[in-house]
Amino acid sequence: MTSDAVVPQRYPFPGKQVDVFFNADFSLLQEKLSREKTIFITDENVFAAHADTFSGWRHIVIKAGEAFKNQQAVDSIIEQLIALHADRQSYIVGVGGGVVTDITGYVASIYMRGVRFAFVPTSVLAMVDASIGGKNGIDVGVYKNLVE
Repeated sequence: MTSDAVVPQRYPFPGKQVDVFFNADFSLLQEKLSREKTIFITDENVFAAHADTFSGWRHIVIKAGEAFKNQQAVDSIIEQLIALHADRQSYIVGVGGGVVTDITGYVASIYMRGVRFAFVPTSVLAMVDASIGGKNGIDVGVYKNLVE
C-alpha cells in the first residue's frame, strides 16, 4: 500500500487534533516531515535492523530494554537534542517498541515544555499502550512507569 492511499483517522481533543495513520509505511514520514526539523529516537536493535532507513535523518539511538527506561536515558536524550539544536519547531519521532515510545513521549512532553512528536510503533504493546493509549513514562528503580 502506498502512502497516497493512507488517510488519517482524526481524533479531536480540546485545542489539539491527533492524526493516526494505519497501514502506512515509512515513506509517509518522508512526505509529511522535514528532515531538518525531525529527530528520530530508536533503540539499538531497531537501528541495527533498519540503519538504511534512518540514513539522511537525524537520530538518537538508545540502549534496548526496560532497564534503560530511566532518568539517565532521558538526560542523555535531552543532551543530544540540545546538541542537535532541537527547538519548538522540531518533531520527535519514536520508532520502536513500548520502551522507545514511552521514553519518546515522555521526553517530548518535557523538552522545551513540550514539542511535537509521533510514534512508529513496532510491537502490539507499543501500539495500544504508549502510542494510541498515550501513556508515557519512565521507571524509577523497581517502580515501573512511576514518573509520567
